Amino acid sequence: MPTKIIIIANIAESFENIISGIKSRKQKSERIFLEHSLCERTLLWEKDNKLVITPFPISKNLIAINKKVLSLKNIQNLFPKEISLSLSESILKDNDLIDSVCRIVKKNPGIRISPYCITPHFLSFIKYLKNKKLKFTVLEMPKNHKFSLISHLDSKIGSRKEISKIKNIAVNIPISIFCKDKNQVFEAVRRFFYKKQSCVVKANFGESGWGLIFADRNKVDEIQEIIGCVEIAFEKDSIWTKNLILVEEMIPSGKNSSINSPSLEIFISEKGPKITYSCKQIIGKNGDFLGVTLGKDLLPINLDRRLARIALSIGKKFFQMGYRGFFDIDFVVSEKGTPYVIETNMRRTGGTHAYDTAKHIFGNNWNQTAFVLSRDNFQYGKEKLSPKKILERMKHVLYPIRDNREGVIISIVNRCNPSFGFVILANNKNRVLYIYKQMQYLWG
Repeated sequence: MPTKIIIIANIAESFENIISGIKSRKQKSERIFLEHSLCERTLLWEKDNKLVITPFPISKNLIAINKKVLSLKNIQNLFPKEISLSLSESILKDNDLIDSVCRIVKKNPGIRISPYCITPHFLSFIKYLKNKKLKFTVLEMPKNHKFSLISHLDSKIGSRKEISKIKNIAVNIPISIFCKDKNQVFEAVRRFFYKKQSCVVKANFGESGWGLIFADRNKVDEIQEIIGCVEIAFEKDSIWTKNLILVEEMIPSGKNSSINSPSLEIFISEKGPKITYSCKQIIGKNGDFLGVTLGKDLLPINLDRRLARIALSIGKKFFQMGYRGFFDIDFVVSEKGTPYVIETNMRRTGGTHAYDTAKHIFGNNWNQTAFVLSRDNFQYGKEKLSPKKILERMKHVLYPIRDNREGVIISIVNRCNPSFGFVILANNKNRVLYIYKQMQYLWG
């Protein structure tokens, strides 16, 4: 069978700018492995007939069971002998691996190559293949190969500047102050405090809650308490030392927390932007990303339509600027039901694999016939278990339960700590939550 797509799971590589600033070798290594550990979910991206290149080998047990339940026939997984922060760079340094890639591209002219994110290292990888006169496509490539555009739109400040220029539709953005150093941050925090407003301090380039400080006005009496907490956070983490910092008003959310953090993924092709899916993010106490829910009856219809109009307006703006490929828009919904754009992330998203899986199983109308819950880091105990043992314990809730289109699909088996990722699918929310409770019961 022909191979139609090569997936490059360069997740850690996309955060090189902030990871490289970590001073502690141990902490840097842990962060790199944390990002690399997400690579197994890329097995669920796209359809059949694919080569997935990951930092580490995907568990054979995981490949076998997911091939079976998803009726996939042609999946290959390759990986470099040695891995650094950059997967693209590691591929180029591994002669056997890059030769294998070249042979596959040559055998399948016009094959699509799709990364998690466009990076300078990925552009070097693509340049190498072009120098070999190989024929392939990269739909995510920005016009004129302008990586600076991706970096600009991926930054908190850059995206705010561009979105604020949109005039054809009302796009609400939190009141924001751009800061060059910690003294300007402290001054901005004071301004919000004395206006009796809570605020959020954000690193210009942050990720999944990393580079995020909540300064909640309602939990302290003195400004110095907040300043002290911010200063301690700055001293502990290098993410605050290299880039600009954003201080923005905290938007009070309504009582219906189920719609507080919606997000939409968009794909921009040469024809323009198209929404792939909308979801509700599952956010931890510290603002860290845990997973998503998506599918049938996810959001109120009026809110869903409003978010879609805003997302397409932003997509058209980015299209005109030359951006191509995946990105998502994160929102927060206020007490009055007003959506505010919080940030854009110029890459595939934490819900891409859940969306692709739902579409594969339920078809193009998946969002009218299915409900989906995904998590990337379900903690199951204190000791790591092999993928085989995890799958064995989960056998009664694994997809498909009694040959029905419902159950758990394991997306990640973390090699660093006792956790795994999953996608649960069923025909409604209540059934998904029931299966989730059954899974929790299995792990005590």
